[in-house]
Amino acid sequence: MRRTADDRGTGLPRDALPFRWLLPYAWPLFAAVWLFFSTGFVSGVLKAGLSQTQTLAFLASLAIFAAPFVWLMVRYSCPAAGLSPRGLRVRLVLLAVLTALASYVEIVYGSGIPWRFMYVVVACVVTLPTRLAVWAVMASTAFAVAFYGARSGWGTVAANWANLVPFATNGIGMIVVGRLVVMVRELDEARKEIARLAVSEERLRFARDLHDLLGHSLSSIALKSELADRLLADDPERPGAAKEVRDIQAIARGALKEVREAVSGYRQPTLGEELAGAKELLEAAGIECRIEDGAGPLPKLAEAVLAWTVREGVTNVIRHSRARRCDIRLAREDATVHAEVVDDGRGPSPARGIEDGSAGGSGLSGLAERVAGFSGAAFEAGPRPEGGFGMSVVLPLADGFVANTKGGRR
Repeated sequence: MRRTADDRGTGLPRDALPFRWLLPYAWPLFAAVWLFFSTGFVSGVLKAGLSQTQTLAFLASLAIFAAPFVWLMVRYSCPAAGLSPRGLRVRLVLLAVLTALASYVEIVYGSGIPWRFMYVVVACVVTLPTRLAVWAVMASTAFAVAFYGARSGWGTVAANWANLVPFATNGIGMIVVGRLVVMVRELDEARKEIARLAVSEERLRFARDLHDLLGHSLSSIALKSELADRLLADDPERPGAAKEVRDIQAIARGALKEVREAVSGYRQPTLGEELAGAKELLEAAGIECRIEDGAGPLPKLAEAVLAWTVREGVTNVIRHSRARRCDIRLAREDATVHAEVVDDGRGPSPARGIEDGSAGGSGLSGLAERVAGFSGAAFEAGPRPEGGFGMSVVLPLADGFVANTKGGRR
């Protein structure tokens, strides 16, 4: 079955997703549907015989009331874990404004059950983390009941208590919907990250095979042609053959150099990309991430080692730590650069990391071997005395560091 660019990453044929183009607009449409909840209220007020000025004032009040609701629903919906204090303050301010506007509309134009506070309940649930959303539903429902009691009397509230139940039930239902949206969003981010990692892994496999197979063959050709050149040098009857063999040797060595440069380009990550990817990965896994990058400009080889350090450290945090927080720190002191990845979880033991990385040169053992190839470098990994797990790498930045690494690990 044919697949197109629109189907990439879904695992489904195009025919199975006939309305996929609507997905980016699904949530704004969902927010707009709530506005139709007040159709009966608006119709009733407009039929009450308002003057033209009063009608315009009423419609303006509705527009002003709807603006923060729609903005909250579209801009601040379904926050991920680890909402920043600033983000929480913005949401609380907008919710307070929405509550004040709902109170104004109900006082001036409303009667009976104050259904405008249903918008406050929905906005609280959609924009706040789950725990705060539960408390917000309770507080909003209590405020709506108190408002209804103050306006219509508590006897009326007691007689119509069943009509107030939807404030709580709709709030609980929206909590479930919001959490499902967050889950789908996290799954989509995880799918994209898996695809990115799969491409990266394939690039590394290709680089390894290219170096091991083609690099070995070209090295053999260069050595054999060098040997043939020495043998033909003693044969004055075949000067042309010696020249051709020397050309073969030069071509083989040039091709070998190009292969090694291509492999190096495939294998070496950049520190900036790894830090950005680490933050996205940790936050997608529900782990709070803080990055302090004080390394500054670095030699390419040193940057590559630190990038591998960040990648391996973050991989261990996600796979083994069960942490809630991870700190990535890079600092420069005198002629050294220091990288540290620490978390507040349990982490793998150094022995386990070595076992996991013994095959294929990955894991903590692979990183330790990579660091050990540089003179004056240091690598440590293990549980921290204050709790959690830590991994650190110290690299020298003297001129000798670059010179020593050029003849070190491939």
